[in-house]
Amino acid sequence: MTKQRYGNELHPLYSRWLTTTQRCTNPNHASYKNYGARGITLSPELRSFVNYRDYVSSLPNYDPINKTLDRIDGNQGYIKGNLRWVDTSTQIANQRFSGKGFNKYTGVNWSVTHQRWVARVNFKGKSLLSKVANTQEEALNLRNQFIISNNLPHTIQTYTGE
Repeated sequence: MTKQRYGNELHPLYSRWLTTTQRCTNPNHASYKNYGARGITLSPELRSFVNYRDYVSSLPNYDPINKTLDRIDGNQGYIKGNLRWVDTSTQIANQRFSGKGFNKYTGVNWSVTHQRWVARVNFKGKSLLSKVANTQEEALNLRNQFIISNNLPHTIQTYTGE
């Protein structure tokens, strides 16, 4: 028996929409813990593939082959006004902190060589900032200020204490 097709399955955005829907709504999906479980939702108006397709294809820089759909604020869901098409480097820069390793903040780590904290910013394969600081908070502030003053797509992080 042949599976019935409805026409949308061959659209270049269909698999993105399906994956987004699953990781936001299906507790059995492998990525649900990073999306639906932490409150990342797909707005009701974008749950229909046709509405999703029409909206995301109308966004600036639409290019589903060479670009990726990114949430501007990684703590908000897939809602109108929070989505954009960007290159992979921009999306990587906009990722939230993974929480892995010793470091508490992305781009801030302890340098054994310098015996001080180092603030780093990398983008598109280039090191844009590497400065030492006496405290973790100072390093984070240096990094945040650099990101803001250079209008970079990196996430601004809030210092929560050591």
